[in-house]
Amino acid sequence: MRLFRRLLLIAGLAAALPAFAQDLLIAAGAGYKRPVGELCAAFQKQSGIKVEQIYGNMGNIVAQTKQGGEIAVIFGDHAFLAGVDGLDFASFLPLGNGRLVVAWPTGGKLGTPAELADARFARIAMPNPKAAIYGIAASEFMERSKLKAALQDRLQVVATVPQVSAYLISGDIDAGFINLTEALAIAPKIGGYQEIDGALYTPIRIVGGVLRTQAQRAEVLALGRFLESDEARAILKRNGL
Repeated sequence: MRLFRRLLLIAGLAAALPAFAQDLLIAAGAGYKRPVGELCAAFQKQSGIKVEQIYGNMGNIVAQTKQGGEIAVIFGDHAFLAGVDGLDFASFLPLGNGRLVVAWPTGGKLGTPAELADARFARIAMPNPKAAIYGIAASEFMERSKLKAALQDRLQVVATVPQVSAYLISGDIDAGFINLTEALAIAPKIGGYQEIDGALYTPIRIVGGVLRTQAQRAEVLALGRFLESDEARAILKRNGL
């Protein structure tokens, strides 16, 4: 009888305790590691909710999401995420507009993007247009600006934006297409960058796609509220979004 009363007491105390927040798993394209990481750090500090993060090629992230089912939010281009078969999104949390730039290494110089046609830009890197949104944007820019014919034999296609950045920093290329967020992050290590006219590529809306199976979790709802805060907006603006 005494043991039974103890068990009842323990059960009552457990019911009275507040529910502890669980960890949150998010994923994002490699080109947005810095702003998303900064957002996650600020959110974790404010809420006490630990955020595990995965970054990489969006194709790999989608495959991992389908296999595991543990990722709650995927940050990336809205058009890409909305078109993925086999992923059911409950909503999309807006972050801002992605912006394409062309950058060059230390010691280089570029007056306008049209100067890429000059012979001195013999090695131009871009993310893979089959898997990376800024690779698609770069391809559209070259097509619409009539530079495709002049540049197509000079292009070095790599998997992700950070790989282009690595080549810019090392000086192994003469120019590279990346996003403004990445350019701001590596600005002290390169020669400079020029923003591409937004009319020359399809608008890029960066969002957080909330998986329907995770949408009603308290941690996910708290993240959504945080992304609407002034603190989050300041982080996004500082990172070129």
